Order: sequence, then structure tokens, then C-alpha cells
Amino acid sequence: MFAISLLALDLSRIKRFAHGYADMEVAIVVKMDLLMKAFQGNDDIVRKELLLNEKSINLFYMNSLTEQKTLEEWVIRPLQLHHGEEWKGLQNVYISGESIDSVSDAVQAVLEGFTLITDGEELIKLKTYSVSQRSIESSAIESSIMGPQDSFNESLQTNLSLLKRKVKNISLKTIIGNIGEETQTQYAVLYMDNKVSRDNLNFLLRALDQMNIQGITSASVLQQMIEEMPWSPFPQLLNTVRVDTSMSSLLEGKIVLLLDGAPQALIGPITFMELVNSADDEYNRSLTATLIRHLSLFGFFMTIFITSSYVSFLTFHPEMLPPQLFSLIATSREKVPFSPMLEVLILEIIIEILREAAARMSIKVGQTIGVVGGIVIGTAAVEAGLFSNIIIILVAVSTLLSFLPTNVLLRNGFQVIKYAFILLAGMLGLFGQMIAFAYLLSHLVKLKSLGSPLLSTGFNKGRGYSNKGVLRVPERGLIKKSSRTNR
Repeated sequence: MFAISLLALDLSRIKRFAHGYADMEVAIVVKMDLLMKAFQGNDDIVRKELLLNEKSINLFYMNSLTEQKTLEEWVIRPLQLHHGEEWKGLQNVYISGESIDSVSDAVQAVLEGFTLITDGEELIKLKTYSVSQRSIESSAIESSIMGPQDSFNESLQTNLSLLKRKVKNISLKTIIGNIGEETQTQYAVLYMDNKVSRDNLNFLLRALDQMNIQGITSASVLQQMIEEMPWSPFPQLLNTVRVDTSMSSLLEGKIVLLLDGAPQALIGPITFMELVNSADDEYNRSLTATLIRHLSLFGFFMTIFITSSYVSFLTFHPEMLPPQLFSLIATSREKVPFSPMLEVLILEIIIEILREAAARMSIKVGQTIGVVGGIVIGTAAVEAGLFSNIIIILVAVSTLLSFLPTNVLLRNGFQVIKYAFILLAGMLGLFGQMIAFAYLLSHLVKLKSLGSPLLSTGFNKGRGYSNKGVLRVPERGLIKKSSRTNR
């Protein structure tokens, strides 16, 4: 407790305490004592002492956040240039240095990557933060065929520069803050001041200000804390690594949230179709992009209805199947010892295990497990009579359709919904499927993204169609007339 109270001392109080004494060494000793107590036990914080013109200069910096080359170039060399001159204080050496008035601010500056410089009378911090970071690369998750290949990395400053190089407008505003009492993770909120909805912006800023957490680990965790219904299988913010997607969202009046240490951006408010659509839709022909969007939406509903309808028809409504199809299914299920619902659930779980195992291994091994494992297990299970041929085909088609939407969180939500449909179909048949579908629609209606309905249309108030709905309208721009000069 004594060390904490020392950290709260203000340097101005120390100076007033020492005022009137012939020797100012009292204040100097107290100041250095405060800093040494604060950094005690942290071996990563380095103290370096320089003697210039019989003047002792102390440097404090965090070794893991500052490269020696940067320290030599920006701190030590400028100090040595004044060697031999009359010492007139640190401010005469560091024009760009920022003066600090309290020891607690000085400690926080060192933790953020600044180098703290003191001659016993003044405290000045100089930004020397320099760490190695991942270069700008193409995304392996949201790959693009025709669009830009650059994607975000873990550096907040790099991500900000990627966006601001694309949007050169004074209306692009940036709000920077910290989140997490222990980690003090920096975040940035970007929006176009002339297009953003103030209600959505206030909703996000209020959610960030009211968070009382120890620390944040990733953008996905922050996303769940901002969302109004975190228990929903559907994301209510768009999580993307693509710079072009974030840029187009800004131009549509949406808000982009970046987090230091996270290679993703959170975008809101969004609609359900923005989760289904692909990033390449903007670079494709309008008719082709519209067809792809309809296929993705069709795939979403077929994923949850294919296997559950198989269970419903065989368990409660066999008379609804054509006689030839029913005879074919009955023949393939002669040796199957499980009920249709149990058969589908076991096969779906096996497919899910294969997919998760392939995703957690290296690319080459994962592809081998996915292909070989699916073929070997599927063939052996059919020959052993554990599953029918038809259900193998249906589950495979259902799994392929679930990959049509590019959003990973939406695809994962499909799996939860699919199991609910299969269970209700096994207990109540088509009636159970309709109950599940009605509950799904009512749940989607309740979902909101930063206060705006998730099932809203593609029209923005006062700005027309956003081109992120079911239809992909061709982009039209006004052609400026120019006079031609005769040669």
C-alpha cells in the first residue's frame, strides 16, 4: 500500500516540498525512489544511466517493446550530441518529447512502449515503440479471386493506415480509446461523419464505455460483449479481415471497429444478407452476383431442411414419398440397425468431427483427413450396414451447401440449428420442422445490430439501395461531360 501511495505523488508536490532547501537533491532522491519502487520486480524494464557533462541522465524502457537500434537513434545519440555544451534541461534536447507531471503517468508510459528520460528534475517520454509484426498478406479465410488481396494484421496502426489510404476524406473520423483494466488494449472506431447514424454510433460508444473487464483477447470476444443477444447462434456484427469490405462499409455509413492485436474488423450495423453474401460479389457481374446470392440463401435453408426432412418422411410421413423413391430408401435401409433420427445424428456428428479435425491440423494433413476419412468411413459404414447410401449422399450435400456462405460464424451457427431441426423432426415430423422454422424466423426478427434490425432491407434512409441485399444492382456513376478539342 505504501508503494501505491508513492505512485500517486505528483512531481509538483515534490518540488514544493523541496522548495526552500539549498540542496535540491531531496526531490531528486524521492523521484528516483518512486520510479525504482514502481519498476521493482519487472526484469523486462531496463534502467540505463548516462553521464553527460557531470549530469546523470536515467533512461527507463521496456526491453520487449523497444529495439536497441531505435533507442540508440532516437534517445542516446541526441543526448550525446549535446555533450560538451552547458546543460539546459531535457526540453532543450527533446523538442518533440512530451513532459510528464506525475510518476503514475510515467509508469504507464513505459508500459506502453515509451522511453522515460529523467535528469532528476524533469520527466519526459519519447515514443520508441518498435516491435516486429506480421507483414500485410492475403487472407486465407476470406479469399478473393478478383478483388484486392490485402488484409488486416495484428497492428492497429497498420490497419488504420490501410483504411485511410483508401478513404482520403476529412469526413472519416476516428475515435481511439482503451479497453480492459489490466491489458489497456487500444481500439479505434471509424465512421464517416456525413453518413453515419448517430443512434448506431452512440450505441457502440456506450457499450464500449460501460464494459468492465480485466482484459480482451480478440475481436470475436469483443463482438460477443457488444451484441445484444450473445446467446444467439447468429452473429450480429460482421467479422472480417478484408480491407475492401471495411472500406465499402464505411462509405455506406456503417461503423468499423478495430482492436489492437486482432487481425479482424467488426462492422455494424449489418443485415442478414451481408452475412450470407460473398466479398467477391462487388467485383462480379450483377446477374452472376445475384445468382450467387440466391444460391447462398437457398443453401442456408436447404442445409437445415434436407436431413431433417429425411427423418420426418421416414418416421411419420412415408406416404408423402413417391412409391419408387420409398422402395429405394427401404431397400437401402434393410440392414440399418438405427432409427432414421439416430442414423442422421450419428452421421452428422462424424462429419463434424472430421471437419474439426481437418481444420486444426496443417493444410496438407487436414485435406488428407477430410478426403480419405470421408471416403473410407463412408464406404465402410455402408458396406457394414450401419448407414444407407441415400443418407450418405444427403449429409454430404447438406455439408457442401453449408459452405456457400463465406462467414465462418454463420456457418457454425448452421450446425446448431440443424441439430434442433433433426431432433424436432424425429419427435413431431413435419409439424416439428414447422415449429423450428417459425421459432427461427421469430428469433431472426428479434435480432439487432447496434440497435438496428438484422432483417432490415437493403435500403438506407435517404441514401437509396445499399447493394448488399438479395439483388446486386449494377453500379452507375454520373459521367462528366468533357469538351473535345479539334486537332
